[in-house]
Amino acid sequence: MNIIDGDKVECSRCDDLISLDDANILGKSHNKTYAKPLCDDCLQLVGVPQGYELERDASYLKR
Repeated sequence: MNIIDGDKVECSRCDDLISLDDANILGKSHNKTYAKPLCDDCLQLVGVPQGYELERDASYLKR
């Protein structure tokens, strides 16, 4: 996951730039280093697959 301009991230599905405040982070429950940011629209389409966890607050990643 690449943080852009200190407070934005690219949606891993549609490539839209989203604020870290609005990003949803999908991570694997057994691998904490795996993190895929998703915008709200893509999260609605994908959902949270089995074996993944959803993190809605990624503001701690701001630089």
